[in-house]
Amino acid sequence: MASAPHPRKLIRAAAATLLAAPDASTPPVFPTAAKARVYDSRDFPADARIMPVVVVYTGDDVIDPDYRHDGGVRRRFLKLMVECYAVGDDGAEAVDACAFEVENWLHANPTLGNLVEWCTINSTVTAFAETAEVALWTSVLTFDVVYYSQLIEVEGRRPTTVMLGYDPETGIGHEPDYTDVTGAMHDA
Repeated sequence: MASAPHPRKLIRAAAATLLAAPDASTPPVFPTAAKARVYDSRDFPADARIMPVVVVYTGDDVIDPDYRHDGGVRRRFLKLMVECYAVGDDGAEAVDACAFEVENWLHANPTLGNLVEWCTINSTVTAFAETAEVALWTSVLTFDVVYYSQLIEVEGRRPTTVMLGYDPETGIGHEPDYTDVTGAMHDA
């Protein structure tokens, strides 16, 4: 039996899917100028001819000390990073526009498709690098994500699964109110 993916992987995938999915119109409209060029990893095909590009990855994942229960629900604080890349003379404008689109789209989808308690923007940093051939701009958006996990024992897989609950029905005594969303991500 294959082990279940870590909750961080599921959260990264959900954010990348939201940012890459077009609407149902004809022609389709994408949430950002990167269109479907949204990558769930720090690794992506760096081709200056097809920019902008969006990259989604995670940073620190800290357990709330008030919800650090062995064998129970754990409230977690995750840093979700979304980087927008663009090149050329209009690269600064392109990454600013892309960052604004990302911020607005994730603000409109704060639970990342009912996977987390909430996701909100924390900061944006813009950087520039230039070589003799290309000027590369990037905006790095950092989002704060709050989600819950619960240690469970299932033979043959990791003991952590993603649980979804909404305040104020969270924490000790509310475990039956949580929904296991790990299976829903596998089905999608």
